[in-house]
Amino acid sequence: MLISSVAKVRDVLDAQLEVDYCLTPGAIGLMRQFGGNLLTAPRQELVDMGQARRRYTDHWELRLAHYSGITLLSAKHQKVLESIADLLNGDNGSWIGDYSKLQRVNDYLTPAALQNTGTALFFVPSATFFASSEMHVRAREQLSQSFNFRWLEPHEFEQFRDDRRFSNALGFSALRPDIHVLAAEKDGEIQAMAGASDDSELMCQIGIDVLEPLRGHGLAPVMVREVAQRVCETGKVPFYGTSPWHIVSQKVAINAGMEPAWYEFASTSLLDIDVDTPEQGLIEGRPE
Repeated sequence: MLISSVAKVRDVLDAQLEVDYCLTPGAIGLMRQFGGNLLTAPRQELVDMGQARRRYTDHWELRLAHYSGITLLSAKHQKVLESIADLLNGDNGSWIGDYSKLQRVNDYLTPAALQNTGTALFFVPSATFFASSEMHVRAREQLSQSFNFRWLEPHEFEQFRDDRRFSNALGFSALRPDIHVLAAEKDGEIQAMAGASDDSELMCQIGIDVLEPLRGHGLAPVMVREVAQRVCETGKVPFYGTSPWHIVSQKVAINAGMEPAWYEFASTSLLDIDVDTPEQGLIEGRPE
């Protein structure tokens, strides 16, 4: 099924996040229809999660997201799930990534040795992406006067396995293989590369690398859009992840016709403790 509209993107993203957060299928749509701003679910083991989940081997202990005005929360330990849900209860999901909110979560988790593994902001195609490609075509044609764009075969990008210059475009993951890789060549040398990895049955993640001397020439958004279009043609939804504070990277996504879709916070490495016993290391109740 060709991905050709924002409505299709939303349907796929709803399904992806429901399986990623161990939610009941359709839960996000029902929440959107009837109101509410918090969905919670106990974390399942990887083997028990839906087959369409994003393919990661490092299992999280707690995952928290804001999506479409809704806070999504899943945690391994029931005590953690209930306590964090209590901390967030009544908050507008749109502000869940605010420092004060995450500080409340961290204040609760730190004594339990629950370790923050990072936050990320994710983009997906917007209405602009599907509405018109005229500006993109013009930009690509202009760049084509200086660069040769071509799709690489797996045997061609294998040579870059240990090349850190292209570590965002190429992941070389057995679970999330690189499947669509676009290169921009100048004077016979690859100067930029954008790649999409097969992250799940529903979605592919896009990464981009442009060598230092050629940054700022408009290569990144053109290449990201090209790869995103190819992903859409395969029936999957492309997504682009970056730091919430990486403004330059966010501008690349926006200029490629993508828009912010969800924010995510994950924690791992909770010690094997009795989470129902406060003296074992977990704060009881709401932090002051």
